[in-house]
Amino acid sequence: MPCPRCRFEADEADCYCRHCGKPLRPYMGFWYDHGGVLLLTLIVGPFSLIPLWLSRKLSVSAKLAWTAGIGVVSAYLAWSLYRSVLLFKEAFSYTFPAGF
Repeated sequence: MPCPRCRFEADEADCYCRHCGKPLRPYMGFWYDHGGVLLLTLIVGPFSLIPLWLSRKLSVSAKLAWTAGIGVVSAYLAWSLYRSVLLFKEAFSYTFPAGF
C-alpha cells in the first residue's frame, strides 16, 4: 500500500507512513488524540466533540469522560456569561436610572 502523500511503500499494519509521517488510516491524526482534543476544546469549545467521537484512537469510556468534562466546562462558561450580562445590566441601571 503506497502512502498518498509521498508514494513510499508502507506495510498494511502501519498506521503512519515511515517516510513522511502522514496517517495512513482515517481519523488517526493528532487531532484525534487526547492532546488534540484538549487543544481543540481550548480553541473551539464544544465543537471539539465532533473529532472526539470520530476518533479511533480513544476508547468509548475516554470519549464519554471527555464529553462530560467538555459539557460541564461549557455549561459553567455559559452560566458565567449569563451572570456577567445580568451584572452589567444592573450596573447600567444604577448609572442611568432614568433610562438612556
